[in-house]
Amino acid sequence: MVSSAARCLLANKVVKTLKTIVGVAALSLLPLQAAAGVIITNATLGLYNSGLGDIHAIDGPGGFLPGPNISEGDPTIVLGADPGFAFTPQFGTDWLGGDYSGGAWSAAPVAIPIGWTVNTETAIVYDFNLATASSLHLDLGVDNGIVVWLDGAFLFGATAPGGVNINEYDVDVASLSAGAHALQILRADHGGAQGYAISVDAQPLVVPEPSSLLLSAISLAGLRLIRRRKAPTPR
Repeated sequence: MVSSAARCLLANKVVKTLKTIVGVAALSLLPLQAAAGVIITNATLGLYNSGLGDIHAIDGPGGFLPGPNISEGDPTIVLGADPGFAFTPQFGTDWLGGDYSGGAWSAAPVAIPIGWTVNTETAIVYDFNLATASSLHLDLGVDNGIVVWLDGAFLFGATAPGGVNINEYDVDVASLSAGAHALQILRADHGGAQGYAISVDAQPLVVPEPSSLLLSAISLAGLRLIRRRKAPTPR
C-alpha cells in the first residue's frame, strides 16, 4: 500500500504540474491585442475639396454656417444632430456615400492644408482600415466650425470663436467594426483667420475567444485537485 506521505508527495507534484500547465495555457490562449495607435493626424493624406466656395446659404440665414465677414456674428454652436445640409453640386453625387463624381474633389489623397480661403468651406475624407474592432478617440481643433461624419453617419459638429487648439473638441466612438471606414469632415470659415488640427487614436477591443473555455476547464480541474488535497485522509 502507498503511505500517506507518498500520496501527499504525489499530490504536490501533480498540483505543481497543473499550475504550470494553467500558466502556459493562459499565455497561449489569450487573444493577441495590437497596441493602440494614432491613425489620423494633420500629416495624413485625404481626399480634399477646396472648390465649395461660400455655402452658408444651404442652412441660413441664422443657421450653423454664419454669413461671410462675421456678418451674422461669431456664434458658439454645438450640434445635437445631423444639420441636414442640402449639399451643393460641388460636393459630388453623394460624398457621404463615397460617390464623388461631379464634385470638386482631388483625384487622389493629398496633403490637407491647415488653412484655406477666408469665408469659404472645404471638405475632407480620410479613408482608413481597422484590423480589428476598435474604439476611436478624436481630438479636434478648428477656426471657425467643423462637422464630422463617420461612414456617412453624423458624429459631431460645433463652431466657436477663437483660435485653433487640438484639445478644443474631444469625440469618442465606443466601438467600430474591423474593415474599411471613412471619416468625413466639413470645415467652415466666416471671416478672419482659419485653422485646423486633428488627431485620431484607435484602441483595439479585446474579444473573448472560444479557446478561453479550455483555459476555464483547466482552472476548474486545478481547483478540484487542490480541494481533494486539502480534504482529510480517511483512517
